[in-house]
Amino acid sequence: MGLSQSTNNAKCVEKMELVEASGKGSCSAAKGSTKEVEVDDVQRLLLMVLKMADNHLEMDLSHCNSAIHFYMSAKCIRELLMGFHCLDVSTLQVWSTYIHRLCIDNSTSEVYGIMDPAMCIYNDDVPKSLVDVRKYVQEKLMSQNKVCYLLPLVHAEHWQLFVLCPRENTVVFFCSLNWDVDKNTKKIISTAFEVHQISNGNRKKAITWLKPDSRKQHNNTDCGYYVMKNMLDIVSANITESWMQVFNDPTELTQEDLYDLRLRWAKCFFELYKG
Repeated sequence: MGLSQSTNNAKCVEKMELVEASGKGSCSAAKGSTKEVEVDDVQRLLLMVLKMADNHLEMDLSHCNSAIHFYMSAKCIRELLMGFHCLDVSTLQVWSTYIHRLCIDNSTSEVYGIMDPAMCIYNDDVPKSLVDVRKYVQEKLMSQNKVCYLLPLVHAEHWQLFVLCPRENTVVFFCSLNWDVDKNTKKIISTAFEVHQISNGNRKKAITWLKPDSRKQHNNTDCGYYVMKNMLDIVSANITESWMQVFNDPTELTQEDLYDLRLRWAKCFFELYKG
C-alpha cells in the first residue's frame, strides 16, 4: 500500500456519538444528536496507546533485512506523539520503513538505500561495537549499488543524519545542534569507504565531508524530528547533489512541521501494525 504525501489524505474519520443532554427539569429525558468528529491518525493512535502501560506492538518493517520480528513499545509511541522526549531508536526504525516505502512509491528505490539505525549504535569504550557498525556499513555499500545511503545515527543521546554517496566519495553530515562529526563515526565511515573503493578497483582518495547549514533545534529533545525531516526532504525532492545549496536554511522546525512528521509516522504505523 502506498503512503500519502498529503496531510489531508492522512486523516482518518471516526464517528463518535455525542449526547447533548437537556438541562430542563430533573425528570426530562435527555435529548441527543449525532455528530461526526474528525480524528486523525495521531489522535487515533494516541487514544490507543494511552490505554496501554508498556505493551509492545508487533509490526512488519521492510527497510532492512535485519529489522524482522519487530516490536514497538507503547511508551515510545506516546513519547513520539506527545513530544518532550528524545526519540527512541525504534521510532526511527519505523520511520526508515516509511522512507523506504516512499522511495518505492516515487520510483527511487534504486537511488536511495536506508541503513537501519539499530545496527549503527556503538559504544566508544567497546571497540567491538565500532567494528560491528563498520562491518554493517561496509556490507551495505558492498551489497547494494545505490547513489545515496541514508544513515540515521544516534550517539551521545543525539540524533544525526549521514548521507553516504560512494560514487562521489562524499559524505553529507546533518546535525541540528551544529556539532562536529564524532571521531569514531568518522573513522567507521572512512574505513568502510576505503574498503568499498578498493573492492571496486578504485584508487584510494580522501572523502569529501559536507556539512550544510541545515535546520537547527532550539531545545534538547527534538533532534530525532530533524533527522526525520531531512530524510523526508531528501527523498521527496530526489536530492543527490548540490547539498550545500539546497540545505541552507538554519531555522527551526515549526509546530506544523512536527505534527506533519507525527501524522506521517502514525499513518505508517497503522499500515504496518499486525494487531
